[in-house]
Amino acid sequence: MMDAPSITRIEASKELTDIETQRKQEANEFSFKLESTRRKLKEAIEEIDESKELEMKLAMTISYVDFLQNELKSVKEMDKRVQGDGSAKQLEGRFKKGEESEDSIVLQTITEELEAARIELALVREEGLQFMASLDVIRTELKHVTAETDRLKKKEGKVDSTVQNLNFKILRAKSKLEVVSAAEKKARSIVMSLSHTLEKLKTETEEAKKENEDVRQEVAATKEEIQKVEFDIDMTEERLQGVMQELEKLKTLTESTMRETALTAQHSSMITISKFEYEYLTNHAASVEEIVDKKVAAAEAWIEALKASEKEILMERKIAQRELKESKLEPELEVYTKEKMLSRRVSSSEELDNWPRKRDKSSSKNFIF
Repeated sequence: MMDAPSITRIEASKELTDIETQRKQEANEFSFKLESTRRKLKEAIEEIDESKELEMKLAMTISYVDFLQNELKSVKEMDKRVQGDGSAKQLEGRFKKGEESEDSIVLQTITEELEAARIELALVREEGLQFMASLDVIRTELKHVTAETDRLKKKEGKVDSTVQNLNFKILRAKSKLEVVSAAEKKARSIVMSLSHTLEKLKTETEEAKKENEDVRQEVAATKEEIQKVEFDIDMTEERLQGVMQELEKLKTLTESTMRETALTAQHSSMITISKFEYEYLTNHAASVEEIVDKKVAAAEAWIEALKASEKEILMERKIAQRELKESKLEPELEVYTKEKMLSRRVSSSEELDNWPRKRDKSSSKNFIF
């Protein structure tokens, strides 16, 4: 799954690509239309130049036709004058032989030229009509070209506005892309930082697990030691019970001996006991002292065990603080730890308070005769 900065960057790149493609497409269309308009305008100008040449040619032809018509007119007038004049007959008779043929030739030539001029004039008129039609077509095409040029100019203005808008969009897209790139770079930096933090947390977790394992091993060893001490205490108590039974027997024997001694003391100032009784009492006192020393050692071992237990609680509290730090359970952990340590201390205090009593009770029982 891609993140938000990557999606935004892809969208910005796509929008930029679309804008550039649209801009190139519109520029190509405008260039093609402009080139087509220029080509049509050039063709129209060439046709106009050709039409000017035709106009000049037509004017020359018309002028020549007018000249021929004038010549024909003057010939006809001359003919009329010749026919209308009375002396024309005399002149005709005079020049009948020499000039008749010359006038006929001139008249025939003029007539032929006039006929050719008429034919050429008809052709020129036909070409003129065609030329006028071509001029009308050219004018219409020129109007279309002018209108198309105006439209293209207006469209060029719109294209310029569109290009400006596209440039603005491109700049905005580039700015957006830069922002997205900066955000992506920042996100990568954050990811790298989080990765380093995660690696550090993993390392700390491994160390904490190792430390926890060491603490557990230490706690297990302490528990073993406590069980051993408790076992020694139980054994010592069993022995103490045996000694207490022996002391009860000794007390009974002592009481009987005391009664006998009292009866004997009534008759003598010295008390005599047997060697067995003396050795028994001496050894028993040493045994009682040894038992008391063992009780003291057991009490000290118990105190050490309690200290080790408190150390175990502190280590457990440290581990729990690490594990429950994100859950914000330090207050509950603090209360739980304090309650646990308080209960341990109360129990240890009661136990320590009971040790002297047991010791005094045992001592009193051991030394009551």
